Amino acid sequence: MSRNTLSAALNARLISTGEGSKVPALRTLEGIADATGADVVPLEELRDAALEQARLAASAPPGSPVWSEFAAPPAGIAEDLLVADFAYGILEPLARGFVGRSRYIDAVESAVGDTTLPSGYILITGEPGIGKTSLMAELVRRGKWLHHFNIATSGASTTEAFLRNICAQLVVRYSLGHKSLPPRAGRDSLFLLGLLGRVAARQDSPLVIVVDAIDEAADDGAPGANRLSLPRQLPDNVYVVVTSRGRNAYELDADRIRHIEIEDDSEFNRADLLLYVETFVEENAERMAAVLRSAEREGYDFVERFLERSEGNFLYAVRVLPEIARGGLPWRGHVDDLPLGLREYYRRHWGMMRAGDPELFDEVHRPVIQGFAVLHETTAETIAETWDLPVERVRGAVETWREFLNRAQPDVHGRSRYRIYHKSFLDFLLTTAGIDVVENRFLDFVDDAVEWDDE
Repeated sequence: MSRNTLSAALNARLISTGEGSKVPALRTLEGIADATGADVVPLEELRDAALEQARLAASAPPGSPVWSEFAAPPAGIAEDLLVADFAYGILEPLARGFVGRSRYIDAVESAVGDTTLPSGYILITGEPGIGKTSLMAELVRRGKWLHHFNIATSGASTTEAFLRNICAQLVVRYSLGHKSLPPRAGRDSLFLLGLLGRVAARQDSPLVIVVDAIDEAADDGAPGANRLSLPRQLPDNVYVVVTSRGRNAYELDADRIRHIEIEDDSEFNRADLLLYVETFVEENAERMAAVLRSAEREGYDFVERFLERSEGNFLYAVRVLPEIARGGLPWRGHVDDLPLGLREYYRRHWGMMRAGDPELFDEVHRPVIQGFAVLHETTAETIAETWDLPVERVRGAVETWREFLNRAQPDVHGRSRYRIYHKSFLDFLLTTAGIDVVENRFLDFVDDAVEWDDE
């Protein structure tokens, strides 16, 4: 097996795709070496590749609000830091166009340091697409808080990745003196609790950690433990802000929890969404002029009716408004022509793409986007190799789907990696026709590329 083939397989960051899947979650260099065989790629070469990945990650996106202090960590810490990944894929994109949410920001900031809540969890719940991740990104930007974003479409959602990332951030920000993290740092929360206790004891200001999408985190910890091994009790003056889908999506076990719910039909959510839509229309007045004139002729208020079609979902507005502005959606002069809700938007967009060129869609566009759904985070080259497609055709498909993909950190060869932009679209893709064929194709590719242990 060539080094390039191994690199392609490893850089895909394969994680479990469902019950019974044989796609592994390789979390450490030692684990990778064991799985591939030391005679194939020595551990030293894998370590060099990981350090090269960390070096590439040190180039922050322009204007990144929280990355600068982590730009030159100790070499032994660098590979555990995920802040560059989050800056590329989350913080910077969501910082653009953020509006509203003052009620929820005030609620979080008021809870931090509240005398009735000496420490504990602040749990924010809301339906997919309502803007929880945008809110968390804004909180990180404002407070420069430590952070971990569980991304279902990447490999960053394991307990080990979370523990080592937050421990690494603590070590770097508070100069705790560790040149590297011990292996036990990623096994359970004991090492993390020790670091939290040290930091909390030496400062008066609250220590805040942001953890987005706990319900999307891997359930890979000890039986009965919280996901990501989040401690049941936190040291005084330590707060963890957590998001999840509705109250029943995940039950956090903790001594102290302050709950904040973002309801899609609440007046506060509606006011924020209204502000977002009005801001978009104002900033794109020329491109939206024909739409507004059509609504006026038909005797209805475009903004009000658009809010109804959105069903209170921020992501719907983020996706649909730009398409209206550039003429990308069928428009027959009435807002009721628009899809009702986010899933209907995905379904309609899928159908429009297939109708344009059914053969191209089935042979290239569908397997490419479904490939990102299965591999979670990978390169066009890996997908091309898997499907025996010309890489230029795959790159063309990536550009076609670009609005549904987020750019991730480059692989060790400097090649662009991408992931599905949101869990709601991933869920849609995993129910589309042919997804089982795509899963099996990638499983066969991994079996051919990696010499697995027999155990």
